[in-house]
Amino acid sequence: MTKPTVSTARYEFAHGKKPRGTGMWAFFFGQNDSVEDAFWHRGTYAEAKAAAVAEASKRGFSRVSVGS
Repeated sequence: MTKPTVSTARYEFAHGKKPRGTGMWAFFFGQNDSVEDAFWHRGTYAEAKAAAVAEASKRGFSRVSVGS
């Protein structure tokens, strides 16, 4: 399986900038935008993105989007 792609479009639309920094990050897999199914990670954006990509691969998803 190929590495999942990460979309920041929703985040950028809501915040007017690319995601960066430290905080609590939410990621959604596939077409599911349910908060109950979100993957949460506290840390830097780079750490959170890496963890979300690993989790998406584990769950069999090819698309990850950053929550806004």
